[in-house]
Amino acid sequence: MTSALAMVGQKVFRLREAFDLIFRHAADADTKKTLFRIYKSLGDQSKYSESVTLNLKFGPTVLPCHMRLSDIFVLGEILFENQYALQSDIPKNGTIIDAGGNVGLSGLWLYGVHSPSSLHIFEPEKENFSYLNANFPDGMGVTLNRCAVGEKAGELNLNLMEFAGMHSLKDDKGAQGAETVKVIALADYMQDHDISHVDLLKIDIEGSELDALKGLGDRIADVAVIVGEVHEDLIDVDGFYRYLTDRSFEILWKKGFQEGPQSHVHNFEARLRT
Repeated sequence: MTSALAMVGQKVFRLREAFDLIFRHAADADTKKTLFRIYKSLGDQSKYSESVTLNLKFGPTVLPCHMRLSDIFVLGEILFENQYALQSDIPKNGTIIDAGGNVGLSGLWLYGVHSPSSLHIFEPEKENFSYLNANFPDGMGVTLNRCAVGEKAGELNLNLMEFAGMHSLKDDKGAQGAETVKVIALADYMQDHDISHVDLLKIDIEGSELDALKGLGDRIADVAVIVGEVHEDLIDVDGFYRYLTDRSFEILWKKGFQEGPQSHVHNFEARLRT
């Protein structure tokens, strides 16, 4: 009975999500039709690799979005569940770093909602990065980096999972292969790119969250706000938050969203005390 109720709850959730994306975020009739077809196809995984293009409202901005059909789950997390919505105010024309860019859906949201003058996106996996390139053509002022973010520069094996949003440097359970990828430390990147201050750091890197913070070194004091996911089975959660609070960050909120209990993942926002 409990399992049946959970299935019903999941279907109701997806219906609400579909309604929200179709009637609040689709920018034209063709996008509405495509979204309807996507949600109708969710039971057929043979279609998950199909490429689709949508015109979507990311905040006040309409942007074309190129993705796989299976990326609808990530899109729903961003647009329907508002997983990266901030309590903190960050300035327009600021500097944003998106660590774990995937195909670019979070980057499009950050670009459309916060209007940064400087947006730096990191994504190591080849196919994901090809979608990133499509979503951020030359002229948008976005810097794309095909590499992972970690504690120090080097190379590591990226474990490739069934769904591209789950590729991980840490988790190899269920991996369907591996790819050697470049890894950078954010402190090095900030120095190399003359970045004096980061208004927002978004991290969704499948268990490398603490490594990314350690890779900032003392430059973590130049980051105003951090938002992202914590993968509870892959890191020391208490140690992660202790690392932040020991460096003068206050934790504004922690929240598990729809898939959180099953995936053992929650989101958070932290702000540097001034």
